[in-house]
Amino acid sequence: MTLQSSNYFYVGVDGGGTKCRAEAYNAKGEVIGAGVAGPANVARAADIARQSIVNAVAAALADAGLAAPEQLRKTAVGAGLAGANLPSASDALNNWQHPFAAFSFTSDLHAAMLGAHGGSDGAVLVVGTGSCAAALTGGKLQQFGGHGFTLGDKGSGAWMGRQAVVHTLEVLDGVQEGSALAKAVCDHYQCHTPLALVDRLNQAPPAHFGQLSPVLLQLAGDGDAAATQIIESGAQYLTAIARKAIALSGNKLVLVGGVAGSITPWLADDVQQAIVHAQHGPEWGAFYYQQHAK
Repeated sequence: MTLQSSNYFYVGVDGGGTKCRAEAYNAKGEVIGAGVAGPANVARAADIARQSIVNAVAAALADAGLAAPEQLRKTAVGAGLAGANLPSASDALNNWQHPFAAFSFTSDLHAAMLGAHGGSDGAVLVVGTGSCAAALTGGKLQQFGGHGFTLGDKGSGAWMGRQAVVHTLEVLDGVQEGSALAKAVCDHYQCHTPLALVDRLNQAPPAHFGQLSPVLLQLAGDGDAAATQIIESGAQYLTAIARKAIALSGNKLVLVGGVAGSITPWLADDVQQAIVHAQHGPEWGAFYYQQHAK
């Protein structure tokens, strides 16, 4: 649904596993406010995600000086959401009794792609809490990786943290030699036995593991062998999926996500050489999608 009217406002939402960020736009497409709320992975926690979307939109409208919740009913929302590409999550969103004038959604990857290349063809490599690569060619999106924390997301912040914890448990069990990484993990969680560490992290969400990624990257930069092995393994995978996306879309790659900047030096030279600056953020991409959704 497209609402080309000065009586309406528009909000683009970028919803990931760690946070949900929204930007409010006027009818001319100018940013007039921004807001942040909690996680919005609709495949992992649909109720939390829906509430995060509403909260982020309300915060963006409030930042723009617009009263909420009254203004919600006059706002068209486009959202790029983690997990929205899965049929079960998509069905749930289609049946959502949202409070907005209009609501269109796509995957967070698609929104990031549209924003990065201004709606044109290109490639992205996403490295945040999760990871994936994708190419947009002739309006068709093809994704590589991005299979979620349980089954994939190699090279992502959450994957790095999980690998660091696995290494630490093996050190504590005495089957690997001690390392600076294992000490850092124990200190971070204040857990110094396998039982304590498992009890602390057994039900932890991906974002909780992702908190370890800066520590891991720092230690790898300092030459710690255990940290370096994890980062190199992740970077090799990211290089491989980035190459596939670049080959399809034509040598223009935008890096997206909170870990993307830190992992760049570990990527292969040809991938680094294909990197260009993003034209817009994923919020703009979600706004663009809403304006062009049929």
